[in-house]
Amino acid sequence: MTQDLNATAMQRYHDHFDNTQYSAIGEFLASNLNADRDDQRVMDGLIAVQNAAFELCRHPNFDGAWHRLAVFCGQNSISFHTVDAIRDFLRRFSPDDARIDDFEATTKGILRAYSGLDDLKTAIAHANGVHGWRGRMAYELLAAVEYFTLTAVQLLAHGDETYIREKLRNGLHRITGALYEGVRYSQQRSLYNFKSTYFPDESDA
Repeated sequence: MTQDLNATAMQRYHDHFDNTQYSAIGEFLASNLNADRDDQRVMDGLIAVQNAAFELCRHPNFDGAWHRLAVFCGQNSISFHTVDAIRDFLRRFSPDDARIDDFEATTKGILRAYSGLDDLKTAIAHANGVHGWRGRMAYELLAAVEYFTLTAVQLLAHGDETYIREKLRNGLHRITGALYEGVRYSQQRSLYNFKSTYFPDESDA
């Protein structure tokens, strides 16, 4: 039975495969990675594309391949143009499959999150130089955003949950620090009192 599934999936892959599209993706990857076409990183990317296509063809040995491809693209700064080309290639094998949408959204979410971190770090540095409680509060809030951005990337990448919790905790500590500035120094201290805020725990499951 397993052999029949494998054979059916492989036949579907070959029936819908387009070498022109696949070769173009290889060239795009090489350009994005600033590498030769036969560089191992480019080959790894092409293999990830192929494995995702196998998954869409219902090959039982490639579950989750679309996500591994998304993480590869997100962590290697693959361009949106290349991601779009990969998406269009994958649609050959299962045009309306939601996993293709998830691949595109996951990849672009990670890419956008990473692209914003450099500007965010610059903003944090500038805010750190502002005197007064407003500057200190802004600094803490921007630092919290950095932690939450890294948390979101880890969630999209299915990262380790212990690491995710650590980043969340650090971000919440930064928010707490920001609120202390408002409560201590603002002329409208009650505006920064969020004592009633509730965080869910296991009992809410």
